[in-house]
Amino acid sequence: MLSEKPFTTNNINDIVNKPLYFFDDDRLNVSNILHPDDLGFLETYYGEYYSEIVYYEYNRPTCPKCGSSMISNGSRQAKPNKWEGIRKKQYICPDCKKTQVTSLENFIKRYSNYTRSICQKALEYESISYLPYQKKAELIELENGIKLNRQTVYYHESTYADSFITQKEEDLQKILKEMKIEPSGTYHYDEEYLHENGDNIVRLAIIDAVTNLIINDQVMLQEDFDKEFLEIFLKYSLEGLPKKVLITDGYSAYPGIIEKICINHQLCIFHIIKNKRTPSFKKIRKLEKRIETIKNTIKGNEEKIEELKKYGKGRQGPPRKNDKKWKRNIRKRKNLNSENKRLRKELKQKRKELKEQKNIDERISNIYNVDSRKDAKRRFNTIYNQLDQFDEDTQKFLKNLDKKFDRTITYFRDSQIPKTNNKIEGYFKITLPKYLKRTYRTREGLIRWIRLQKIRWTKRNVITYQTKNTSQIQLKNQKIKATS
Repeated sequence: MLSEKPFTTNNINDIVNKPLYFFDDDRLNVSNILHPDDLGFLETYYGEYYSEIVYYEYNRPTCPKCGSSMISNGSRQAKPNKWEGIRKKQYICPDCKKTQVTSLENFIKRYSNYTRSICQKALEYESISYLPYQKKAELIELENGIKLNRQTVYYHESTYADSFITQKEEDLQKILKEMKIEPSGTYHYDEEYLHENGDNIVRLAIIDAVTNLIINDQVMLQEDFDKEFLEIFLKYSLEGLPKKVLITDGYSAYPGIIEKICINHQLCIFHIIKNKRTPSFKKIRKLEKRIETIKNTIKGNEEKIEELKKYGKGRQGPPRKNDKKWKRNIRKRKNLNSENKRLRKELKQKRKELKEQKNIDERISNIYNVDSRKDAKRRFNTIYNQLDQFDEDTQKFLKNLDKKFDRTITYFRDSQIPKTNNKIEGYFKITLPKYLKRTYRTREGLIRWIRLQKIRWTKRNVITYQTKNTSQIQLKNQKIKATS
């Protein structure tokens, strides 16, 4: 990159016709439209021909006080990125004697020793993956040959974070506007619970189910989060947007709030099935363990019986009156056979219970494995009419499901409505993985990370996804035209 400012038709001719750098004895004079980060290129090819680099104003400066054209008046030492052997040309007004030094503020913030691109390197790394400050410093040294300590990297990140991220967000909004990517009206909502230096934090997020757009993402103290705030958050987030369907989990407060904001509700079927299978899984595991224990006990008893049979093998007739061991062995064998008979009966019963438990779970899951709303209702009514045949937990689950069943089959109205809330679960896992939930010690650091990951999500899952879909649609249309 030669300049932070874009070339235009107004200045391109001037740039082409003027030299960007030239030699003067053993000095390399470089215009101040060349980025200091590009000096390594000049050193590679011309390093043996100069002893120092002198930056000069590409356009001769005029005096800010009297407006006269300024003339050269020596140079001053400069250390962009702490490099030695670099100076900046000084100018003086011949009339009022005011001095001015060549400006590099397009690239270096005033009073800073490093270019903006170097200062923002740590943020660029963090937008991809979490790294400790020491590793960021090592990467900067490896990539740019500039050695920084971790405290300097931390300072740069804190200073430049807001402007850097804000600019990235604005650029993305322009791209989204140009591509005409807008909210579809179908949204996912969920919360994520975090910890920040001992405080319980809740993160509320809404994303578009069709375009993957992030509608809102907010972090707050858990103690300040309640039903009233949730209602305000949803109203504010969806204000002025198309409202078709909101997909959520089964929290009891959602239906009333969603009804107030005038949007259809789709309950996440994954959570519905999970709520049934969590207690059911415990019962199944208990039955499976008991079945395994019974089978092992029967096997052990059979081995003991075979061992007892070895005593007195080959003898005929009743045992002798004085052979108490033989009599004791026969009695043990009878007891073991009786125990095995009882255990086999219990094993049969447990297997039957296990089969029934798995069967009801499968039947409930299959309610939603149909192609129409009518078939889903028919399957549910069939199971609900057999309520008395099920265990207490299943009965309780079915009665609760009966109250909200219509909100679990909203997705039949439109093929674009997902039946689960998996997309926003994935959004949470990608933008703030489990291993990072306890890493951040300040709210600023946590919010900075989330903002950077939102930018990455938008690039990868909104813009790239939309571009790919558009290309596939265009290719499909071309094939249709070619065959018609």
